[in-house]
Amino acid sequence: MAKITYIDPIKSVSGKLTKKHCVVYNVRQAVTNNEDMIRNPNYTAYRDPSKKIKLTANQRQWNQRFGELCAATRVRMEDPTYINTDRAEFAQQTKYKTLWAFVFNKLKNEE
Repeated sequence: MAKITYIDPIKSVSGKLTKKHCVVYNVRQAVTNNEDMIRNPNYTAYRDPSKKIKLTANQRQWNQRFGELCAATRVRMEDPTYINTDRAEFAQQTKYKTLWAFVFNKLKNEE
């Protein structure tokens, strides 16, 4: 398998160079143990604008519901009538690691 080593006059490029290009130049910043990736963090990705994913009706419905749940969670976490009860119930459980996730799923399961 061939290996590509980028030798460019520019140290690094990240993002598209023009609006019409489909090739995106990236610099890997994630932590990795792969020595080849550490030596050469540059890579390219191809974005085909003609292959946009069409959402199904269920996916669109869940996206809307997710937004409503996020807004309701934010409101409930700021409501002084629920703060103490939610924190006490959160302390009793071990499933959710954050209070936000606990309140979000509590609201999701209520309806």
